Amino acid sequence: MRNLLIILATFMSFGLVADGHKPSEKPSKDRFANHPNHLMDFKECKEMKDGIGGLLALSDSIWKEIEMNPENEEKWLEVSLVADLAANYSEVYDVFCKDMIAQRMKMRIMDDKKKHKHKKKEE
Repeated sequence: MRNLLIILATFMSFGLVADGHKPSEKPSKDRFANHPNHLMDFKECKEMKDGIGGLLALSDSIWKEIEMNPENEEKWLEVSLVADLAANYSEVYDVFCKDMIAQRMKMRIMDDKKKHKHKKKEE
């Protein structure tokens, strides 16, 4: 019984000490911007998305040229390189941008709900 009380007192004292953390002085936006896993901001992600779309459009135009002349080996090589490049950029976009954009959309939806709820209260 005595051991149980000692263990309980030890854990309770840790709880009291853990409450003494200093609040963060930086806003969360600055903390995330300086985080080592945060590589791109929203603008860069949008530019990457537009670039991927451009690569896919280029790939489509090359495919149309291949349909006209299927024996042109240079076009086959070109389309495979462009498609591979688009796939690689798409993977980078999925890893670093998709969650950020999903979070941004979630925040917009929540903001719209708050506005709607506030508007209903006014009526």
